[in-house]
Amino acid sequence: MKKFTMLLLILICVFFNMISIKPVVAATLFKEGVYKAADFNFTPNDRYTIKNTSPDSSVYVLLFDENRLSIQSIRLEPNSETYSLLPLQPDYRIVIIGKGEVTIA
Repeated sequence: MKKFTMLLLILICVFFNMISIKPVVAATLFKEGVYKAADFNFTPNDRYTIKNTSPDSSVYVLLFDENRLSIQSIRLEPNSETYSLLPLQPDYRIVIIGKGEVTIA
């Protein structure tokens, strides 16, 4: 009975370790600049959130599509709450203006 229990526990551990979890983009700090979504391995059509983590500087974030048309703009106050971004495509550009730091997760 002990062998069966041990074997069952080992199989359960192996099974749960084999399940591949879709990696979410690690919360990464972005400073002022222009970024291409493809550079950060964003999964197309997934929803991401954005937050200003700077304690004293506000940030303005612009999202442009492949035709360089503005599709979303968000002004983030210092220590803002999280906001939802539109689904990102590899050709999209993210422009961050301001001295704050932005986290995209």
